[in-house]
Amino acid sequence: MATFVATLAYTLWVYTALSDRELWEFIPKAFIMLLSVGAIYSVSLFTSGTRHKRWLFWVGIIGLSLELSLIALMFWSIYTTSETIPLTIQRITPWFLVALSLTLTFYILNFKEELSLFKNKDNSKPSKLLTGISNTLGIISTIGIIVVLNSGFSEYSWEKGKVARSKLLAGNFEARTYVNIQNDTLRYRLLLPKNYDSNKKYPLVVNLHDGSGVGKDNLIHLQATSTAQLLATDENREKYPSFIFMPQSPSNAGFGGVLNEPDISSLVFEAMDYLEQEYNIDDKRRYVIGMSLGGYGSWHFIGVKPEKFAAAVPICGGGDPVLASKMTNIPIWAFHGKDDKAVPVDLTRNMINAIREAGGSPKYTEFSSGHIIWDKVKNTHGFLDWIFAQKRTD
Repeated sequence: MATFVATLAYTLWVYTALSDRELWEFIPKAFIMLLSVGAIYSVSLFTSGTRHKRWLFWVGIIGLSLELSLIALMFWSIYTTSETIPLTIQRITPWFLVALSLTLTFYILNFKEELSLFKNKDNSKPSKLLTGISNTLGIISTIGIIVVLNSGFSEYSWEKGKVARSKLLAGNFEARTYVNIQNDTLRYRLLLPKNYDSNKKYPLVVNLHDGSGVGKDNLIHLQATSTAQLLATDENREKYPSFIFMPQSPSNAGFGGVLNEPDISSLVFEAMDYLEQEYNIDDKRRYVIGMSLGGYGSWHFIGVKPEKFAAAVPICGGGDPVLASKMTNIPIWAFHGKDDKAVPVDLTRNMINAIREAGGSPKYTEFSSGHIIWDKVKNTHGFLDWIFAQKRTD
């Protein structure tokens, strides 16, 4: 009963966290709670009367070993100061969970053994009600398995297709790397203005990718940065000549504002300064635009370095209202879907309200949609015209 309650509580907690990123940091601790209850259950299998059932005895021993190992790994991941250990633990944890799920085989073997005890006894048929319930649950379970497998294969196919899609989008985007004096590395893509003339000044558009672009290959963020794809069309390169700068985040900490972990915002700022030494970039016309993970980054950038940007377009992201007073002089046009379950719409609403209360005048467009709103954003009248019309006067 304790295991059932703990599993139900954990499932509800994870479901709630899907729509509230602030709860994510508590999931590992909730998982430890679930494992701890599971460990108590495993102990009961080889200390109570069930220890006389060989299969149940061994499932208890093996289950306890795996659960204690997972608990130790989770505590190590939470309290270590190393940046690499949590990533390593994250990679090996699924294998422990697979091993734990395989212990179900022991229950099946025990069930088969139990059935053999009834072979020579009165073989009465179960009631129609029990048979009906069993068959119904079996059908529901089968449908559930098919749905999960289909979703899993679809997700796998989409993930596998990232590289291929990115290669098609690479085009004239040059793969570059910036390394500072501390040997910190930023991988990024850069597209120069069409027919670049070193005697002219051009705006710089910093495009921040969503979560699917996280990596170190300097490639897959191409398919995760729809804003850059729009600006890179021949029509828009002619109409809005500019430098299109696409940094890649190596971790889910992203560009800042998402997790309480080191982000790469300072590296991005350094790379921008470096580009301005190499090319004739208009320091009065730097723009930042990003979606989801990049939306968080957009808010963060103008909060910590407001003097660097002439405009910002955060799309379905969230920011820190404490920094709102620093954003009052920056033209902002934010977008969000009111039914967004991945990034709650209140995160953008709170930022807009905080900036207005501090004396700013940000633009805000809210769609009757969920998280995927890019098609609506790019088709918003005057969207690109507004961005490139902005220019710092200080």
